[in-house]
Amino acid sequence: MTNKGKHASQTPGTFYRDLAIMILGIIVVGAAVFFLLYLFADQPVTGPTTTTTTSPETTSSGVDVTSTTGDDISTSTTLATTSTSVVAVRPPGEITVVVLNSMGLDGAAGRVTQQLSEAGYQTLTPDNFTPEQDPSRIWYREGFAAEAAELVDLLPGADVEPLPDESLQEGADVVLVLGTGFTE
Repeated sequence: MTNKGKHASQTPGTFYRDLAIMILGIIVVGAAVFFLLYLFADQPVTGPTTTTTTSPETTSSGVDVTSTTGDDISTSTTLATTSTSVVAVRPPGEITVVVLNSMGLDGAAGRVTQQLSEAGYQTLTPDNFTPEQDPSRIWYREGFAAEAAELVDLLPGADVEPLPDESLQEGADVVLVLGTGFTE
C-alpha cells in the first residue's frame, strides 16, 4: 500500500478532466471579454457640435516631400491635402419667407411674419396650411439650407427639411409651417 497525500487523485483520468474543464472555462471567459470589447469598439463617440459660418472661400494645403535615393531617382509624395469650402449665409434682406399656420391659432402666422419683417426678411402674405403639422417645419428651396437653419431659433424644435413640393408657395425661399407644438 502506497501512502498518497491527502489531495492525491483517486483515478489517473481525473487530472486531465479537471485540466480540460479549466481550459474550456478560460476559453469561454476570453470569448465573452472579446465579444464585449468588439461591441463597444464599434460605438461612435459623439459630443457637442458647433457650426461656424464665414465668408465664402476655398482653401487647400498640402506638403510635398521629394527624396533622392542612392541611384538618383527622385520620388515625390503628398503627405496631406485638405480642402475646405465655407458657405456664406445670405443677409435677411435677400431671403423671402412665408409663414403658414397649420395649427389653427388665429393670427399666429401673421405675428410671426411681422417678427420676420422687423428682422429685415422679405415676407409674403401669411396663410393657412393643411394637413396639421407636428412638429413645426422649416422648408427651404435648393441653395437655402443655411438660411433655413438660421431661422430655427424662431421655431425651436422645428424640423428643417428641403421643400417637399417645389410648386408650394412659389416666390418663397424658405417656408415656415407652424405646427401644433408652436408657442408664442
